[in-house]
Amino acid sequence: IDVIGKKALSLSRMISQLLILSRADQGREKLVMENQNFSELLELSVEEIRERAAERKITIYADIQPDIRREGDETLLIRMWMNLLNNAVAYGKQGGHIWVHLSQSADAATAVIRDDGIGIGEEDLPRIWDRFYQADPSRSSSDSAGLGLSMVQWIVKVHGGTIQVDSTLGQGTVFTLCFPDH
Repeated sequence: IDVIGKKALSLSRMISQLLILSRADQGREKLVMENQNFSELLELSVEEIRERAAERKITIYADIQPDIRREGDETLLIRMWMNLLNNAVAYGKQGGHIWVHLSQSADAATAVIRDDGIGIGEEDLPRIWDRFYQADPSRSSSDSAGLGLSMVQWIVKVHGGTIQVDSTLGQGTVFTLCFPDH
C-alpha cells in the first residue's frame, strides 16, 4: 500500500507539471503575481528538503540574504526552488553537500544552488531543459519524469529571470538564477 501511495503521489505531481506546462504553451496559465519575499520562500524550501537530504547524509549549507523581495507567483516560485533542491538531493552523492546562496546586488537578485553530486556530462547539458529528457535514466530516480528542469526554466522566464548551469561529470552541478530589478 505504501508503494502504491508513493507512485500515486508521483503520478499526481507529474500530471500537475504537465498541465501547467501545457497551459503555459497555450498562454493560458494564470499567474498570481504578488510581492513575494524570495528569501523566505527559499528558506522554507530548504527546510522542507532537509529531511530528505538527511536520509542520504547530505548536508545543506544556506546563505540567504534576508528580505529580498520580487513580484512573483508564490506557488510557482516554491515549485522552482523545490525542483532545484530535489534534483540536488536526488543526484547528490551519499554524504555529500549542497550549497544554497541568495543575495541582492545593486541591480539583481542572484541565487546559486550547487552540489558535489554526480554532475551532468557536457554532451547532455544542452538537453537538460527539454521535457522528458534524462541525462542517464539508469541513474535517475524512478519518480523522475524529466519535467522538473523544463518547469524551472519556464518559471524563471515568466518571472523575468535567467538560469544557467555549469556541471562536471562526477564533481557536481551549479545552477545560477538571476532576477534583474525592474
